[in-house]
Amino acid sequence: MFHKIAEIKALRSFLLWVVFRDGAETLYDVSTLFDKIPAFRDFKNIPGLFEQVKIDVGGYGISWNDDLDLDAEELWANGTMLKDAVELSPGCACPTCGQMLRRKSDAQKIASRSNLAKRKSKGGRPVNPNSKRQLALKKKQTIMADAVPKR
Repeated sequence: MFHKIAEIKALRSFLLWVVFRDGAETLYDVSTLFDKIPAFRDFKNIPGLFEQVKIDVGGYGISWNDDLDLDAEELWANGTMLKDAVELSPGCACPTCGQMLRRKSDAQKIASRSNLAKRKSKGGRPVNPNSKRQLALKKKQTIMADAVPKR
């Protein structure tokens, strides 16, 4: 599962407060990377660099410049969980964007399957055999059938 970042904020002592689109919040300590990745030591040496953190396009990571970036999965897996993700059910609004979720309930899924079984077509609109399009297709099929030589 891909986690997308909705909000990021740089705190004191090289901590990042991360809010994900599913409502989860984590606290990530960047200072643990100073020994592992030497490029992250720039936060100590360059004043104000750490505070310039921004979310990458799509929300799949964060970056400071071309050399310093972190993946959203790293922030999720190795951050301290402050708030769990919100379990969303059909008919609820997303806590981040407010959009209504359109997942079908079990009763709606059963009704859809039974309605699909009753129809002759497999999905989409029912086909009217007397429509101009269907008559033109029948005509084309008969012309093609007559054009093919019989053995």
